[in-house]
Amino acid sequence: MKIQKLTLIALVFSFLLSCEKDNEAAPIAESSISGKFLAPNNTDPIVNGLIVAMKDETVVSETLTGTDGSFRLTDLTAGTYTISLKKGLFSSERTVEVAEDDDIDIPNIPIEIFPRIGVVTGSYDNIESVLYDIGLVNPMTQEPLFDIINGRYAGRPSGNASKHGHGHGANAIPTKENTFLEPNVDFHFSDLIASPDMLAEYDILFLNCGLREVYTEHNANIFDFVNNGGILYATDWAFKYLEGITGDGQQYIDFLDNEKSGISMSTEATIFDQDLIDWLQDNFNITVNNDDTILLDEFIGGWQVVDSANDATVISWFNGPAQFRDNSGTPVTENKDLAFTFQVGEGGVFYSSFHTENNDDGFNTVDRILEYLVFELSGL
Repeated sequence: MKIQKLTLIALVFSFLLSCEKDNEAAPIAESSISGKFLAPNNTDPIVNGLIVAMKDETVVSETLTGTDGSFRLTDLTAGTYTISLKKGLFSSERTVEVAEDDDIDIPNIPIEIFPRIGVVTGSYDNIESVLYDIGLVNPMTQEPLFDIINGRYAGRPSGNASKHGHGHGANAIPTKENTFLEPNVDFHFSDLIASPDMLAEYDILFLNCGLREVYTEHNANIFDFVNNGGILYATDWAFKYLEGITGDGQQYIDFLDNEKSGISMSTEATIFDQDLIDWLQDNFNITVNNDDTILLDEFIGGWQVVDSANDATVISWFNGPAQFRDNSGTPVTENKDLAFTFQVGEGGVFYSSFHTENNDDGFNTVDRILEYLVFELSGL
């Protein structure tokens, strides 16, 4: 009788376990979202862009874009997701409905949300052409989606304002051809730099080489702009407006005392950033020699040499042999770093001794490098 009771109990227990297993929910099939994050021109890939999937205001999945701008968000369940795509101050957003066991592909997502950008014109440089070709332009009117501020001569149109040389007999870069890249605001650089409130209206400010150098009494305002979160980009002779930040150079970069003494017009420079190397080679078939060097050839005679950089606070992007006149005026050739980024307070600075081209005729190699750095520096 005891054996029969034990057998019955065992059968009941086995039946209950079987029912419990039958009632267990089947595993939920996971889904994914993939795509490509591109520059505003809907062509050039954004590398290391942050892609985040949020559901009910909770981050569910995140990843970084690859060299070709591609991404894949995984471990998603059915529902509505907000997909945030971000590279520094540039971003886009999508709302995506995901079904169970669903793999969604969004082929091309261009940057659609921009920071407030101001470009100060110069006689020897033209970063506005790069920004325009990146796609910071109204597709309907073809007008740039950034302010272009006359930095050459107060009270005169920018146009062909300057034809004098950059130094050592060099000719000015040919004037840009795109009429949309003329100043489009009614104030001059002198007004902007004198006004902390006007400066604070911008997230990123570009200073081209060849702007007027006579307003340096307002350099404290440039420092405050950056220290409070602004991003400053400057090339070559615009270094004058960085000296309120760099001071004696011990904290960031130190400009050679013999100003505007660069002689070399090109150099085979080592690239320190592997992502930049891969981006150039994989997307644009730009040859990087020996896996890490590239020809930088957008110098003009009399360029400003950076004597040294503080490795603890400064990122150097390129280094190559350069000929210049040292502080005694003697021509020498030394390896020099040629482009830099560094954080200052809540903001940051990019400086390069080389230029962009001054014609809106598409991208050359240096323009591609500067395109990459425009997005990189916006995340400082």
